[in-house]
Amino acid sequence: MHYGPYKKSLALVAIAVSGTFFALSAQALDFNQCVAMALKQNPQMMAAKAEQAEAKGAVSQARGHLLPKLNASFSASQSNNALTVFGMKLSQRQATFNDFGANQFNPSNPNSLNVAPAGLNLPGSYHNYGTKLQLEIPIWNGGEIWGRLSQAHAMLEAAQSGNVMARQKLTFAVLQAYDSVIAAESAIQVAHKAQKAAESYVKTSKLLLDKGVLVKSDWLAAEVNLEKAQLAVQTAENDHANALENLSILIGWPEEKTLSVGKPVQPALPDHSLLDLQRQAMTENAGIVALRHKLKAAQDGIQVARAAYLPHVNAMANQEWNGTSLGNAAPSYTVGGEVTWNVLDFSRGGGMDRAQAEREQAMAVLQEAQDKLRLQVAEVWRGAREAALRVKMRRLAVQQMEESQRLVRLRYENGVETITGLLHGQAELDQSRAELVSADYAEAVQRAALLLAIGKLNPQEIVDVAPVSVVEGAS
Repeated sequence: MHYGPYKKSLALVAIAVSGTFFALSAQALDFNQCVAMALKQNPQMMAAKAEQAEAKGAVSQARGHLLPKLNASFSASQSNNALTVFGMKLSQRQATFNDFGANQFNPSNPNSLNVAPAGLNLPGSYHNYGTKLQLEIPIWNGGEIWGRLSQAHAMLEAAQSGNVMARQKLTFAVLQAYDSVIAAESAIQVAHKAQKAAESYVKTSKLLLDKGVLVKSDWLAAEVNLEKAQLAVQTAENDHANALENLSILIGWPEEKTLSVGKPVQPALPDHSLLDLQRQAMTENAGIVALRHKLKAAQDGIQVARAAYLPHVNAMANQEWNGTSLGNAAPSYTVGGEVTWNVLDFSRGGGMDRAQAEREQAMAVLQEAQDKLRLQVAEVWRGAREAALRVKMRRLAVQQMEESQRLVRLRYENGVETITGLLHGQAELDQSRAELVSADYAEAVQRAALLLAIGKLNPQEIVDVAPVSVVEGAS
């Protein structure tokens, strides 16, 4: 499990002290405020919201195919094509017998029936203005429209679950960054405490050197130890600055403002058995829920592909106005229905195969994700329990090391302990304090990871905790 970029440096410094270290700032943000700011501007959340909006648009588009379509059109045309002109005249209700050559017909001429009517064959240029309203009514399309609508709904639900997952992942990232700042602040306090002890050792060593109890190399060793302590302070301050920078970017904090944080936070630890938590994860983890909806969409895709084998039934109605001008248009209407059935089409088999393959792929992805999640829940559940025990052990270790170092220092001041033993004891004390800081941070992260895995990570499950106090004793 990844515990953030500060574990290594925290291991060099120490444990949290009473109170919280604050940077010079006019405002301290608590955890909930940091989460709220991150949710508003984080790119991952913006992408999740855009994906959800896209899915909503797809649902609206699919639903629209269930409704009638009304098309309006206007046309203006001119032609001298005999058939086109005759059609124009008929649609305008302007056709006459003369258009069939009646004025050229002579009953006394036996060859009159063989005369080509000039008005029909050579009509000259003619124009038409046409206005049309057409209503298309889908009745049944083999289930394709309903399949696409169901598919769109499934993808919308997947996008909504993805949005929930993105929120929880972002909450997890904010918690890591926020508690990293808290841990770095604690590390600064510990480093200052170690520096104060080192300064005291230098002062004591100088006094003992002046009295002839110590040799100069022991005093120099104390000076070197002080330099190391001062370097540890600088390292801790750099880690704190890096942690603040990371949190600032995550929540979109203005660069010109100084940021500081409020109280430490700790996620709640679910009081359930591992088996219960694994079952809960399978039903409530937003990522798994999203994959189930995607599987549903893939299954709907098979229904859409199957529609190519079934007949389609549609109805239509249109109203037209045609005339030589806009003012004298003749109205007409047409109503009808149509049944089409694609009896033979070799390409549709490929569509069905593709849809079935997509469903199999979605099933495989879901199964793989469930297996990984089941293992993840087990790992973080055990990790959270182990982290709690480690915190308890580290806290006791710090108390023991402080008392031990107090006795070593007394022996050193009385000339019965070497500077090497004193500095070795102080290093062990500093290491114990640092390990407690890391253990506190690791416990918070492990608990948050468990809540994330079971789909319960939200600000309501994360509460403020009091800063850990250092047991008073040896420096």
